[in-house]
Amino acid sequence: MTTPSISISPSTHYDSSPALQSDIASALLASKGIHRIQATLLHSLQSTGWADNLRTYCLDLLRSGECATYDELMARIIKDSRPGLSSDGKVTNGVNGTAKGGDGDGHVGGARSVEEGGIQIPERTIKEGLKVVKKELEEVCEVVDSS
Repeated sequence: MTTPSISISPSTHYDSSPALQSDIASALLASKGIHRIQATLLHSLQSTGWADNLRTYCLDLLRSGECATYDELMARIIKDSRPGLSSDGKVTNGVNGTAKGGDGDGHVGGARSVEEGGIQIPERTIKEGLKVVKKELEEVCEVVDSS
């Protein structure tokens, strides 16, 4: 069974149309694209050691009392896992070295790379994720020139 293509104008913005969002999500589900995206991301995160680091990080936050509820834990994980953000949610400049107000080893707040035992999403995982999402979208969407 082939999945019907969704025609999209190059000027269409994804967030501009809830119906388009729904159509794309439905097409990705029907084509098993969502499953392939999830599998790719999971494999990449596990192979880098991120999943193990996340488990340890969660336990440390809960045991230390820094986070007492699921919502607090999730907010902290989301904040500390995003590359290019400090633990206070501000965008960093991405330059190596100690940032103003940093901890002396080039980090602001608690955000650290996987190699350093942290939970920042690895750049490799981001690139692999973007690549598979683009591939899966190309399977279900067709960009058409409406002019």
